Formats: sequence, structure tokens, C-alpha cells
Amino acid sequence: MSLSYRLEFITLEDHPRRGVAFLISRDRKVTAKTFFDNLDRNSTTYRMLMTRFDAWRDGQPNQNSRYHGWNQSEFGGKYTKCFVFKYKAQRLYGFLYNPKPSDRSYQVCIVVKHAVKNKNETDETDLKNVEEIRTTLDVQRAINNYFKER
Repeated sequence: MSLSYRLEFITLEDHPRRGVAFLISRDRKVTAKTFFDNLDRNSTTYRMLMTRFDAWRDGQPNQNSRYHGWNQSEFGGKYTKCFVFKYKAQRLYGFLYNPKPSDRSYQVCIVVKHAVKNKNETDETDLKNVEEIRTTLDVQRAINNYFKER
């Protein structure tokens, strides 16, 4: 059975440099949007995550306490496209993608997975799940088709 995927932007789509979008699917590994939709819009968690999305989109300096990626020196360099937005123990994992062939500097963070971090180190399983989703052909097609239609 083939799963379908689509994007839903959480930040404004027309930003010239960056955007943040949720991956939407019935894939059991795609959990970020469900978690986010269940947050009370007046809750501190909702407001803090929105602030982090906007800060990253606007190019504010990488602040490891709010969001970050992984470099070549971590986990053997396997997760350099992975990214996380965080607030307290809540984590929204995703991956970075350059979807516009005509503008390779434009970058979107596709948020796919929610997790609760209850230990100091990142659980590599979360990163493996995100990397598996990132490299799925149907996911790449959905992203590319989304931007082709714009």
C-alpha cells in the first residue's frame, strides 16, 4: 500500500529565503502535525514553537536552545539534513530541503515527527525515522510537486 504525502505551511509561504511546513500523511511515523494541532493556541508550548519557527525562517542566529541541526561530526555525519525545533522536553524533528531549482538558496524545513526528550542525548531512533522519511521517493515527489505548482 502506497502512502500519500502533502505539505502544509505553518509560516508564510512567500518568504524569500525560508519556510517551515508540516508533512501530512497517514504514515505512522509522521506525528508532528497531529501533536501541534492538539496544542491549545493560547498555550505557552504553542506560542514558543511558533516563535521558534518564525525565528528560524527569519534567519536569526542558530540558537541550540531553540532549534538546531546536526553536523558531520555527530552520528558519523548521517543526519546533516535533519533539524529540530524544541521547547522544554518537546521536540519537533524535520529535515531541511532546497526545493526550488531556480533558487537553490531557498530552504524549507519539513517538520515530520514529534517526540518527548527525556534524556540528555538525542535519541538516534528519532533521527533515523526522519532520515528514512526524508529519503522516501514519494515524500520527495510531494515536496517537488508542491513547489512546481507554485
